[in-house]
Amino acid sequence: MKPSTILKVALPLAGLMTAVSHLASAHHSFAMFDRETEEVVTGTVARWAFNSPHAALYITNDADGEIWAFEGSAPPNLIARDMTGYTFQPGEHVTVVMCPLRDGRPGGALGYIIKDGDEENFAAWYRPNDGGCGPSEDWGDWYKAGYRSKAEAEAAMGTESD
Repeated sequence: MKPSTILKVALPLAGLMTAVSHLASAHHSFAMFDRETEEVVTGTVARWAFNSPHAALYITNDADGEIWAFEGSAPPNLIARDMTGYTFQPGEHVTVVMCPLRDGRPGGALGYIIKDGDEENFAAWYRPNDGGCGPSEDWGDWYKAGYRSKAEAEAAMGTESD
């Protein structure tokens, strides 16, 4: 093959590969979530979508009656954490620790999911998160103390995260 032919094929191919790799990395961006903010939302499960590439939890928020949508990790990661497509059923009441969407829409990235009755047992809390939301390991203590946001807990304790 002539060098000029190789360049005619190689340059467009390199450009295409660069464009495709950029799209792939954009899919794994967590920029839409405010990862510095962690808040508590309670509600009733409307749907637990155990789908690839990410599971999603939809709840009817107790505070405003709206459907809130939360993104979690991929099913293979959730299975390793003892979660299945049947872990959260419509009608169950749950508490969600989440990192909200930056644009203010109702939803965010999952941090923890707490089923009714498990509030005091941190070991029973589900952690379906991926890189979209930390969450802080202090939530077991913060929740027991009545805090409903990371900022509220840190302000009360006179601390601030890094």
